[in-house]
Amino acid sequence: MRITIEKLVYGGAGLARTESGVVFVPRTAPGDVVDVEIVERKPDYAVARLLSLVEASNDRQTPTCPNYSTAGCCHWEHIRYSRQVEIKEAILRETLQRTGRLVWESPITTLSSVDTHYRLRASFHVRNQKVGFVEEGTHSVVPIKECSALSTELNNFIPEANTILSEPGMANVREVHAISGPPVLAAFDNKNIGPGPVRLRVKDWGFELHPLAFFQSNRYLLDSFLDEVVRQASGARRILDLFCGSGFFSIPLCRDRAQVLGVESNAVAIRQAQINKALNGVTNVEFFQGSVEDTLKTSPDVKPDLIVLNPPRTGAGREAARRIAGLKADRIIYVSCNPSTFGREAAVFCSDGYTLQSLTLVDQFPNTYHIESVGVFQRT
Repeated sequence: MRITIEKLVYGGAGLARTESGVVFVPRTAPGDVVDVEIVERKPDYAVARLLSLVEASNDRQTPTCPNYSTAGCCHWEHIRYSRQVEIKEAILRETLQRTGRLVWESPITTLSSVDTHYRLRASFHVRNQKVGFVEEGTHSVVPIKECSALSTELNNFIPEANTILSEPGMANVREVHAISGPPVLAAFDNKNIGPGPVRLRVKDWGFELHPLAFFQSNRYLLDSFLDEVVRQASGARRILDLFCGSGFFSIPLCRDRAQVLGVESNAVAIRQAQINKALNGVTNVEFFQGSVEDTLKTSPDVKPDLIVLNPPRTGAGREAARRIAGLKADRIIYVSCNPSTFGREAAVFCSDGYTLQSLTLVDQFPNTYHIESVGVFQRT
């Protein structure tokens, strides 16, 4: 059928309304007129693949990533970057209303960067002892030589990784995780290979990085992202930092003698957080390894005036969100990488006496549909 794309939705596909119902088409842009073939039908929508572009949207550009049409890692590189940010803002508002029943009509602050070579972290899958990315919508690994999203150091690492994978004893490696300071430190499954500690300075703070411990990915946004959270935390004296990772927020939040407790389930991340605590010479932060939900269940005496949380894409979960709200902190700063789970848990906070005060879009992953945001909730 021939259809016109109305808008993009979270997940990256274009949406068209037809006489047969809603149709989602990946790799399209608002305003595209396209010929498509239906590949999947559901009760309330259909999924189609793009056959040909009949009339191109004014938002289009020519993709430059060599993996765009194969591995498909840069889902939106066919869209001008300035429009990507506008589209993400619209998706954030719409998703917040759809999943959280929250209408946000105020301005959204935007933090953005250049749209290429921004990633300082990467996870590769391995096929035939060569690194690659999983092809979109499949389980197939497509070998890659470079990616326009990766830093120069990580792109230079790809042939080095393939050389290491060809060595005896590496045939069973299935994943390679790498992080760049520079230099690059990599974990081949769980075995570290690299030149030693990789350190990075963000504002006045030093961080030692590890490929198996979470750290923010966009090297161009580290300063402004940190500034945004620290600014929103101003005046807090007792801070609980949930899903704290390697201490990216916890340690700078110690400024002005605030007492900070960081909670993280990943043992490698907690070890890095302790290293970073010592590296920065701070004493008013403590780190605890454990599940966030279990910690909240067993620590009813914790009385923070500010809670910061930065969960994975699956979110904190409704039960954890209820327990967070039940601590009755004055403020909650929710750093989210999924607007759907953010909306779901924002609704929990707002039903328990909080109001969403500000919303910031952090475009950590240009040329992809991924959306990072910072929501600040105030107890009323």
